[in-house]
Amino acid sequence: MTAVALSRYRPRVLRIEIRRSVVLWSVPLLLALFFFDSFRTAAGLPPVWTVRSSVVTTNMIADFGPFAAGLAAWVASREGRRKTGDLLATTVRPAWARQASALGATLFWLLLTFLAEVAAIYIDTARQATWGGPPLWPVAVGVAEVVTFSVIGFTAGALYPGRFTAPLAAIGGFLLAEIGYHAALGVQPGTSTYALLSPATAVPLGDDGVFYHVAPDLAIAQVMFLGGITVALLGLLTLAPVFRVSYRGLLAGVSRVGRWLCVAGVALLAAGVAAAATAFSLTGTAKPGVSGWDIPALHDAASDQPVPYTPDCAGTTLPVCVQPAFSAFLPAAAAALQPVAAELKGLPGAPVRAELVPDGNGTRNTQGMLFAGMPKPGVSGAPPVYNFNSDNGMAPLWGSPAGTDNAGWRAGFQQVFLSTFLAGAQHAGMNIVTPAQQAVVTGLMTAIGSPAPQFDQAFSGNGQVAGGASLAQIAAAAQRFASLSPAARHAWLATHLAALRAGTITLDQVP
Repeated sequence: MTAVALSRYRPRVLRIEIRRSVVLWSVPLLLALFFFDSFRTAAGLPPVWTVRSSVVTTNMIADFGPFAAGLAAWVASREGRRKTGDLLATTVRPAWARQASALGATLFWLLLTFLAEVAAIYIDTARQATWGGPPLWPVAVGVAEVVTFSVIGFTAGALYPGRFTAPLAAIGGFLLAEIGYHAALGVQPGTSTYALLSPATAVPLGDDGVFYHVAPDLAIAQVMFLGGITVALLGLLTLAPVFRVSYRGLLAGVSRVGRWLCVAGVALLAAGVAAAATAFSLTGTAKPGVSGWDIPALHDAASDQPVPYTPDCAGTTLPVCVQPAFSAFLPAAAAALQPVAAELKGLPGAPVRAELVPDGNGTRNTQGMLFAGMPKPGVSGAPPVYNFNSDNGMAPLWGSPAGTDNAGWRAGFQQVFLSTFLAGAQHAGMNIVTPAQQAVVTGLMTAIGSPAPQFDQAFSGNGQVAGGASLAQIAAAAQRFASLSPAARHAWLATHLAALRAGTITLDQVP
């Protein structure tokens, strides 16, 4: 067969492999898994691009990884299962060319399905998101993962063909994904490098990539690491016929494979190992950054600069301003704070505006503090401003905006606001405050028609709340305070606010 004939034959073989690939039969199952797991999970997250895109490297890979490894192993081991190796060895078609066509067809259907599912998530997000655009690095990492899982399974099937190779490869892919996911859940500075290299991390904070750009450093290292593994395995596949002979027959094996093909295999193996080792070494230098992990050798300082934006605001008694990415939550947040702000209006230190600020948890808190210049949740400034974040208290800006249309969400947001003002930021939400503070917060919320809030309680040995009061006594004091006229409540707060904040007001002193 001439070189021209071979050049025409190879695309035809690949087309045949694509049409008859066993992966095609698994596409409906992959789509069903995607809909019931990844798509529904993404739909329940805030319509923020960085949060929704995290599903690509978590849920989708957990579903895709085992199938990619198992199906690729099944395709690669077919010659060994069907005992056709000797027959195919007599053809003009080299083994590596047959394997390349089979692997290419497998990757074609897997990547086509994967990218179609990513497009479904991104299209659904684009219909709801109010700011930003689709991030591409999670897609690049996800594609690299699918290719790596496939090549791992294909290599196992080619080197160890058998009936049990495919299920074992699928189980191995599942365990690999789960181990990486659990290692990445508790990642902290100084933890194992493998935990950082695992793309299957937890869902990021609600404002990641909103106030500050997500640094691509770790994604670059992950793609480099996964790409290195893939290239090394491809080199191993190229050299597989050489490894199947004894030491004495090594030269004969090299001659059978081809000298230049052996050189190419060694080069691929060396390049892959070098790339993976370099990525591993670089990831070991990662440290928490403003939004994500920074790798000094890959980091661009420009990504540390705040993202400029014009806030969206609503509300009259208390203007509430949010980053445009959270504008879908703005009507509910503004409506929840107006009645409680009216109860505090004119009091010393009462906030004149509420503003969404960057979250201070997650990777930023691993250093034990917020970055210099980053606003903290609470009431501060002159004039005083109530700063809240996307993960603050009982009613964060989390989940679908449709979930804010209920009394429980509004009551939680109001409780955080009142507790922060009356007891301090350290006691916001459900944290322990004094019985008098609990009674006043509950009374104010009762007066505006909101459900009674819930607080974490610390009980003494006799069943009383820490501070010497029972839950019934707190409820009675709250009812007394709520029954006062708005003017009477406001006058009492104006007189006793400093003492109430200091914790020196007793339950009996609440009118």
